[in-house]
Amino acid sequence: MIKNLVLDMGNVLITWEPRAFALRAAGNEKDAEILNSALFDTPDWPLHDAGGIDEETVLRRALDRTPSRLHSALMTLFDRWPFWMAPIPGADAFTLKAREAGLRLYLLSNAGTRFPQVLRGRPFYPRFNGMMVSAHEKLSKPDPRIYRRLCDVFSLQPRECLFVDDLIQNVNGAVKAGMAAHLFDRDYRKVEDKLRDVGVTLSETCT
Repeated sequence: MIKNLVLDMGNVLITWEPRAFALRAAGNEKDAEILNSALFDTPDWPLHDAGGIDEETVLRRALDRTPSRLHSALMTLFDRWPFWMAPIPGADAFTLKAREAGLRLYLLSNAGTRFPQVLRGRPFYPRFNGMMVSAHEKLSKPDPRIYRRLCDVFSLQPRECLFVDDLIQNVNGAVKAGMAAHLFDRDYRKVEDKLRDVGVTLSETCT
């Protein structure tokens, strides 16, 4: 029986669209590509997510890669991009229905040290029983150890967890750790179908 729903964050609960964030900060496509290449599209980004370097180092190196005329835009991007992540359609209603069905909710994300604190204003935040991000653990998905660590920290049984992620390698990592898993394609109805297959039925409407 599935008792716990473990959700990824980016492109499952809220959007992860680095080029769109860069365009919002830069105001034009050419400068947006420069900002994206300096900040997001570098080895430093996954290294920070894995807890290998701190945010100050990420920013300093990004500034070194960026023309001085774009330093202000880069600082804006660095400060604001987490708040520019838009809700995935259906995520709010789905998390509410999952809680009403008696499931415990957990977040497991490859993300930096500002998370999960910057999620506090999101409507889904208080519905979660626990959250874990890679930068704090110095482990990243799809390493099976981070899924097992989530289970250890929150006293979960892997076989009682359904993990939902938009990347196949992360889904495979969860399976290796003993969880059921679902590859998300932005359709929460399919997640509900998966839950129904394992004996959990969500209501059609939310109270």
